[in-house]
Amino acid sequence: MLKTIFRQLWHNKLFTSLNILGLSIGISACFIIYQLVSFEFGFEQAIPNHKQIFNVVSHMEFDGQEGHNVGVPKPLGRAIETEIPGIKFVVPVAEQFMEQVTVPQADGKENTFKSPDRQVMTVAKYFNMLPYEWLAGAKDEALNNPNTVVLTKSRAEKYFPGIGFNDIIGKTLIYNDTIQKQVSGIVDDLTFATSFYGKEFFPLPKNYFSQSDWGSTNSNDKLYLQLDEKSVVAKTQQQINALSVKNTKDLFEKWRFKRDQRLIPVATMHFTTEYGENNVHKANKPVLLGLIGVAIFLLILAIINFINLSTAQLPKRGKEIAVRKTMGSSGRRLIYQFLGETFITCLLAAILSCFLTYLFLLSFKELFPEQMHAYINYFRIFALFWLFLLLTTLCAGLYPGWLITRVNPIQILRNQSLITIGSVRLSLRKALIIFQFVIAMLFIVCAVIVGQQLRYTLHKDLGFNKDAILLVNVPWRKVSNDKGTKYTLLNELKKLKGVEAVSLAAPPLSNNTISNNYDYIPDNGGAKKEFQPYLKNIDTAYLALYNMQLLAGRNLLPLDTVTEYLINETMLRVLGIKSPKDAIGKFIGPQDGKQAPIVGVVKDFHNKTFYSSIDPIILLIDKQINATYNIKLRERNPESWQESIAEIEKHWKKFYPEETFEYTFYDKSIEDLYTQERQMSKIINLATVVAILISCLGLLGLITLTAYQRTKEIGIRKVLGASIAGIVALLSKDFLKLVVLSILIASPIAWWAMNKWLQSFAYRIEIQWWIFALAGLVAICVAFFTMSVQAIKAASANPVDSLRNE
Repeated sequence: MLKTIFRQLWHNKLFTSLNILGLSIGISACFIIYQLVSFEFGFEQAIPNHKQIFNVVSHMEFDGQEGHNVGVPKPLGRAIETEIPGIKFVVPVAEQFMEQVTVPQADGKENTFKSPDRQVMTVAKYFNMLPYEWLAGAKDEALNNPNTVVLTKSRAEKYFPGIGFNDIIGKTLIYNDTIQKQVSGIVDDLTFATSFYGKEFFPLPKNYFSQSDWGSTNSNDKLYLQLDEKSVVAKTQQQINALSVKNTKDLFEKWRFKRDQRLIPVATMHFTTEYGENNVHKANKPVLLGLIGVAIFLLILAIINFINLSTAQLPKRGKEIAVRKTMGSSGRRLIYQFLGETFITCLLAAILSCFLTYLFLLSFKELFPEQMHAYINYFRIFALFWLFLLLTTLCAGLYPGWLITRVNPIQILRNQSLITIGSVRLSLRKALIIFQFVIAMLFIVCAVIVGQQLRYTLHKDLGFNKDAILLVNVPWRKVSNDKGTKYTLLNELKKLKGVEAVSLAAPPLSNNTISNNYDYIPDNGGAKKEFQPYLKNIDTAYLALYNMQLLAGRNLLPLDTVTEYLINETMLRVLGIKSPKDAIGKFIGPQDGKQAPIVGVVKDFHNKTFYSSIDPIILLIDKQINATYNIKLRERNPESWQESIAEIEKHWKKFYPEETFEYTFYDKSIEDLYTQERQMSKIINLATVVAILISCLGLLGLITLTAYQRTKEIGIRKVLGASIAGIVALLSKDFLKLVVLSILIASPIAWWAMNKWLQSFAYRIEIQWWIFALAGLVAICVAFFTMSVQAIKAASANPVDSLRNE
């Protein structure tokens, strides 16, 4: 039987190739998306008792605005440990920022490492909560001394290459030139996908818990709890909030501010994109579920394509099947043979899909997280390979195999058409082609709308000019205490030929935000208004550099302290002031602080991504905390920008010789805020191409079947004078009706799905009717082109060949 199978596949090389190609594309899509989805959903799953481990996070509410913060008040951890039962481990974790580390060598020399990342401060219970394997040192004592540090294996090998782990214990590391720490332990790196990113672990300072400031919340102060198995999460959360209220009630009532703590399982925390975390990769669960749907649909399309192409061959194989049945071959044996052919085809397709998957991951690696390839489970991939193979064989092979058993051998041997097999077969085939083009239409519409929204977010007027601007951050250690160095460099940069303007300030749109509670007392005797605006630290060059429009008043004066404010239009509405001119001279200020006048109103500008509406913003000058150089290059000479950047770096090195010069173009940094959307757009575009390709392969099979069944009719029509165009229209019109029907079915579904997606944006495009018309036109044109290739071939055939047996 195996020899017969291979002979049959080789005899129908075109259909075999189309089947293998279609199936391999569908299986490749499943492999790729499975790797991504299993990686994202695998976060924290390897932690024992991960279902009992929770992040404690903060949810805030003020003046109708909600806020989310991954941090908690510093005193909360110690208070929970002493006052709330049923908690196994209370583990505070805070980021540590060391600018450099020096490693003394045995020969008296030193190795210096700049900006080491992934440094955290924590307690010994951290290593009880997580499954670290200790390679050297004592787990319970490693963080008891404030002058100690625990390293992971990779970090220890980086600092002390070629030295045994036990020999590293007790060696000294010097941080920031003066802080000495002794290595007290070495642990193996975690070998699974996780958000616990630490590579160097320091003990928390003794005064960390003793602070009495319950009112502040910093995203750097994280808190993890591991509950006892019998503990009730809701009850524990309620107890924590009662503890928090007891310490903040009077303070928050005064501010009209609400804050509650929430417990989020560590595995779920990976998908909470509203809680931003430094150095932590997040995933969007709805997007991942959508990708799973994409993978399933593409595989179904590939299977439908296989069924259509396989059944298209039945008329050509009719005599072979009839002879086999006449010679006594049973229907079961014919099904087994067809399933064998399907299995071999699927096996070849699965092998080809391995190469296609590798090429795709290599060519589009920017679409996937960097860590994904480090945690591939090859055993699962191998098991998935055979699962896909068996399921695809059964799904794709059973229906055509069943059709084989329905062939009437007497009709076939008398040269009667196979079309009499049954109307069910034809109805199902039509339903399959409609389903294929419904999916293809959905992908086309989604691709157009996602692309439009992405272009809208990147090119809409943001309220400022973002072009030709470099961002360079002041070294963090120099921000507040550099004795005027940053301003001396500022003046030097202004003199450069290729620089149009320089501002030392926070860029208008970024993920970094600062807010505070402010008061406004109307001068007409009205009630005091309390509000929580976002604060933007600027300087006098800021408005001109970003080409921001001043609606009323004047720019800020170059003063060293906060003595006046600019506000935006949204802030104007929050204050209840009718016009920009009326706001000039009004006084606002931080609660219980010094008030200062409003001297100008600027036109609204976007300070966050388009997922959020424009916030009330106050612009002020605070020279102590300004930390970013905004450098406007001369746009008229973009070819000389690299020369200008080299000059900027030269001056930078003069003032900060030990620091690495790093810059980003501001328009590129804004684009990076929409990385996930760009990835989604690319994936949908690729899926659209694949869906159209697979759908067209299925359509090719149908038109081939139709042309074969109507060969004699085509011959008669040509003898009677029918044109090639008329015959092409005859063969194509029924299938074009199916495509049009699929467009009508897909359009409302696509509108609903895309409208739901767009609702997540505060600023979005409107879905226009022409998008569906364009998508439908594309689907019709592609379908007609696909059918025309085979229809023209059939119409161009010599009618004598088709009629000679009549």
